[in-house]
Amino acid sequence: MKSVINFISESPVTQALITCVVYAIYAAVMGISLVPSVGLVVYGARQFPPGTLSAVNLLAFCGILGVAVYLYFITGVIIMGILIRILSLGMKPGKYPRASFAMLRWLIYSGIYHVAGSTILTFIPMTFFTNLFFKLAGAEIGKNVYINTWFLNDAYLLEIEDNVVIGGKTDVSCHTFEDNCLVLSPIRIGEGTLIGTGCYISPGVTIGKRCKIGMYSFIRKNTVLPDKTFISSLAGMPVRDVAILENIRSRLNRNGARIREKSSVTERSKDG
Repeated sequence: MKSVINFISESPVTQALITCVVYAIYAAVMGISLVPSVGLVVYGARQFPPGTLSAVNLLAFCGILGVAVYLYFITGVIIMGILIRILSLGMKPGKYPRASFAMLRWLIYSGIYHVAGSTILTFIPMTFFTNLFFKLAGAEIGKNVYINTWFLNDAYLLEIEDNVVIGGKTDVSCHTFEDNCLVLSPIRIGEGTLIGTGCYISPGVTIGKRCKIGMYSFIRKNTVLPDKTFISSLAGMPVRDVAILENIRSRLNRNGARIREKSSVTERSKDG
């Protein structure tokens, strides 16, 4: 069975057919989301026939078009958010081969997510509808959360606690592609945390409560940040200097872990 799937995935003809089917799904989802808006536009066109189009009627018709766009924002958020959640059901954290049904599901719901992001979410940041979309897509979002970006990939693996602010163009990604496999890993952002603009939060990251992540910071995968951590992004530096700083930090962390281990052994021996 695996060899058959690999053959299908590597065949140019099959890839073309799958691409056409997937794009047809995207078009169908957008079309369904546009049904109320198009219905409103058709109704407006009937009320203002071309022969009777005056300045007032033109203004009224343009107002109807504006309402139709607004209506698409609402229906698109609901329909696309729900579809993304349905398609992601059962996809748990872990590795999925490139040639697998899970990978195809991920491509489909990710495509729908990008349609929603580029046509809706980019125009309504930090609103009730942005939070509603990600909640419908499966994210756990607390109270007083302000999201100024639509780059929250794989929302069903994302947990955001109360009073969190996520800055513009920040990318919170619960997936990577490694060793020819899709890797899914959850992300958790603690209460009261502020994430600046343009940051990248990698899969598997856990950010504690009341942390501050400076703009354009990069948090590596599976990193755990304790409560009240402050991360400052580095100014432009040569890669070699950055590597030296990271090496020093790694040594300090190892030394700190050894000290804590010795302390715990000492305390246990005293208790014994």
